[in-house]
Amino acid sequence: MKKHFYLTLSIILWIIMLIGFSDNWLTDVGQPSNSQPKFLIHAFFAFSWFTILIVQNGLIKKNNVKAHMRTGIIGFIIYLGFLITTLPLYLKKFEPLSIMVFSQLVFATILIGIAFRNRTKNSELHKTNIMFGSFLLIQPAWDRASGHLFGNVGLEWILFYLILYGLFIWYHKKIKWQIGMGFLIWFTGLTNVIINMK
Repeated sequence: MKKHFYLTLSIILWIIMLIGFSDNWLTDVGQPSNSQPKFLIHAFFAFSWFTILIVQNGLIKKNNVKAHMRTGIIGFIIYLGFLITTLPLYLKKFEPLSIMVFSQLVFATILIGIAFRNRTKNSELHKTNIMFGSFLLIQPAWDRASGHLFGNVGLEWILFYLILYGLFIWYHKKIKWQIGMGFLIWFTGLTNVIINMK
C-alpha cells in the first residue's frame, strides 16, 4: 500500500474537492457565487492544483521524471494563482474558523515553497512537503463535503483528520516535523473554534 499512498491520497483530496463544491457545479448552479469572477477564478486554480497533484503522482509512478519536472513548473504557477485568489477570501475575515483555515494555508505555502526550492536537491523532502502541504489546504472543501455527506460537521469530520494524520505517521514511520507542526496548527485552530462556539 505504501507505494500507492501518495497517488491514492491525491485522488482522495480531489474527490473531496469535487464533493465539497458539488453544490456549485451540480445541485445549486444558480447561486450568486457562481457568477462572481473572484470565486470562479479561485475555483479554477484550486481544482487545477489538486488535479495536477494526481498527474504528478502518476508521472512519478511511471518513472517519467522529465515530464514530472516540466509539469512541476506549471504546478508552481498554478499554486501561485491559487494563493493569490485565496488570500482575498480570508484577509477581511477574522472569525475563529477563518483563522484556522488561514493558518493552515500559511504553513502549507511555506512547505510547498520549500518543496519547490528542493525539487532537484532532496526528492523525499520535495514529495513530503508537496503532499502534506496539499493536505493542509483541504479543510474548506472537507467542511462542505462533511455537510453534504453527513448533514453536519461533527465526529466524521474529526475522524477524517485523525486517520489522515495517522496515515502520514504510518507512511513515514515517525512524526516528521511537518506533521507535528501541521497537527499543532490544526488542533490549536480547532480548539479556538470550539472555545468561541456560541
